Amino acid sequence: MKPQTSPTTDDYPAWLPLLKKPYDQLFGGKSAWDLRAPDGRPVHIERGGPGLSNCIFRVRLNGDVFACKLSIADERQRAYREWAALNALHAAGLPLAPEPVAYAADGPLPQPAVIYRWVEGAPLGGGTTTDDDLARLVAGLNQVHRTPPAPGVELLPAWHQPASYEAYLDEVRFFIGQVRDWANGRSAATSDLPAWIADLPALTPLLEETVRRAEAFAAGKDGTGAYPFPALVRVDGNLDNILRDASGALWFVDWEYSGLGDPAYDLAELRWHPRGRGVSQSQWEVALAAYQPHPADTTFHARLAVYSRLLPAWWVGRSAVHLLQGAGQLGGPKRLVAVPERLYRSVRAQLDGYLAALGLIEAPVVEPREEE
Repeated sequence: MKPQTSPTTDDYPAWLPLLKKPYDQLFGGKSAWDLRAPDGRPVHIERGGPGLSNCIFRVRLNGDVFACKLSIADERQRAYREWAALNALHAAGLPLAPEPVAYAADGPLPQPAVIYRWVEGAPLGGGTTTDDDLARLVAGLNQVHRTPPAPGVELLPAWHQPASYEAYLDEVRFFIGQVRDWANGRSAATSDLPAWIADLPALTPLLEETVRRAEAFAAGKDGTGAYPFPALVRVDGNLDNILRDASGALWFVDWEYSGLGDPAYDLAELRWHPRGRGVSQSQWEVALAAYQPHPADTTFHARLAVYSRLLPAWWVGRSAVHLLQGAGQLGGPKRLVAVPERLYRSVRAQLDGYLAALGLIEAPVVEPREEE
């Protein structure tokens, strides 16, 4: 099937409206459906586990296997970002992401949908990530960062791409400020809080020190964080969204943050994402040293160094706020499904991990990860 190369929605597969029935039963016990396309061909549909902001169906038809991903319609324009990135890589002939098929922004399904060829593989976050995996991962991102937009499919500015170091520090300050205000407004009793947040008031001085150290590091460096050569970036360091197929090749999936941004920030986000906690810092150093920035980007390494210090500080603040949201102490983002409590226990452990990485506490023992 030839990819649709414009953002219009009037050229989707004839079987796509069949997904309405499985979508309406998203939270039921059924996970597979055998239906008929308008021309009578059998269509087998399997539901994947719903994510916090999207759901994926696997569709089998005439020996072909497609993925249909429905995303929340919000200001991020998640489905369009994914569509634009997949088209860019496909037009460049790079086998790094699934082949795009169609984009349906306004129907026939309740949420915007992207359809692409199914990729089979095991997520890197689900097991041991080898040095060879990291080398292929960084080499793949190097290619992504040199990929131009596909004709007729504009790349938006990457979601959550900092405009400058100061803008990023403002996010860290905002997170820590929310925690400080909450802690100052509480009584001393914490018995009404879940165990994974009960000691957060006592951690507030460490969170304040996180901000101070981040500010001091950025202040000691030249430049503002401006990036002279915007490139296609993922802004998603989640190793679960990188699949290793049977041949060992890596496939990047889930492009809902992607767009034009700073490759240095993209690499720092990869290194410091919670799903990369099982990879040692020495492994990351070796892998990232092989990256080849744009020849004229003279400030790339300086920006990478700064963001590699700011990212763990950002995750300290974000993790703490996430815990407050989970305990009902702050409002949270819109979700397709409820967040399981075990996720908040994992977030509590990752908060300790980032505080340790910044030298503010002793390194905790990393427990095996619970699947979300």
